[in-house]
Amino acid sequence: MTSPRDRYIRQTLFFPAGEDAQERLHSASVLIIGCGALGTQSAEYLARAGVGHLRLVDRDVVEWSNLHRQVAFEESDAEAQRAKAEALAERLRRVNSKIEIEARTVDYNFSNCLELAEDCSLIIDGTDNLPTRFLINDVSLKLSIPWIYCGAIGGDGHVQFFSGRGGPCLRCQLPSLPPPGTLPTCETAGVIGPAAGVAASWQAVLAIRYLTTGEEEFVAGRKAMLSPWNVEARVAQMGGDAHCPTCVGKHLSYLEAAAGERVTTLCGRRAVQVLPPAQSGPGFDLSGIAARLDRLGDVRQHRSFLRFRGEGVLLTLFADGRAVFDGLTDRDEARSLYARYVGQ
Repeated sequence: MTSPRDRYIRQTLFFPAGEDAQERLHSASVLIIGCGALGTQSAEYLARAGVGHLRLVDRDVVEWSNLHRQVAFEESDAEAQRAKAEALAERLRRVNSKIEIEARTVDYNFSNCLELAEDCSLIIDGTDNLPTRFLINDVSLKLSIPWIYCGAIGGDGHVQFFSGRGGPCLRCQLPSLPPPGTLPTCETAGVIGPAAGVAASWQAVLAIRYLTTGEEEFVAGRKAMLSPWNVEARVAQMGGDAHCPTCVGKHLSYLEAAAGERVTTLCGRRAVQVLPPAQSGPGFDLSGIAARLDRLGDVRQHRSFLRFRGEGVLLTLFADGRAVFDGLTDRDEARSLYARYVGQ
């Protein structure tokens, strides 16, 4: 059995603080929101680097369309439609059995975001939509926890570090949500796996640099715009906005939105997610609901979710009460189906 020193020797030789830096990684706790193309690769680099505690959060299951870019998953995961957070956690435990890895198959939203970030040193953005990133930005400023923004679309990617201790913040650059249809999505513009991999690699490097050195001034505000498809890359220094509603005005609107949007269209797939009317309880009785739905169609129950197919409906119901209706884009129809099959 090799010693921890042998395992990490190549990176400790590089770190300015050597083995002290490695100990800082071991003492760190990182929240990774989204276990898709970005989150899986960032998570794997951090696990291999020896970050002591990884908390993996994702609301979804592995689909066949994920496999070309989400390198942690295999065909068997898509066939079984495994929860992404659980499948990634299982893989990373095989990669590094000496660190703590926690899987949370939940939707990251205003009701649980502060609890999920509890005791974390850093937040990694592996999400696919701006409302969730605005929420991460609010949480970062509320708890003074840095976060690293990351995105990929087509053949391009971008990465930026935010300190969580003032501007610039994400809202300095995007004061409000763009109108629907303004920005390309992976569903409309597509995405290639290596572009996501390049962006996630930059994200992981920034995470390791911050966790081992504590540096913020050097990286905060620097935005990397990467285009591996066009063999281009540039870094720009992004300034703060003196009138920013969030880091200057202290208005954490996404964190405070207790009546926030509960029905959302999922990026990259024809599906609508519905949150339950309230999330104060311990979760839904999946077995009881499965027994009820079994009379209406085909039901397959897994550890943290069930899949139901019947009367033209493909429903995935999670233990926290979330429902995803595949094949839908109409939010009102999704609300109606939730009430019909799950209840109010």
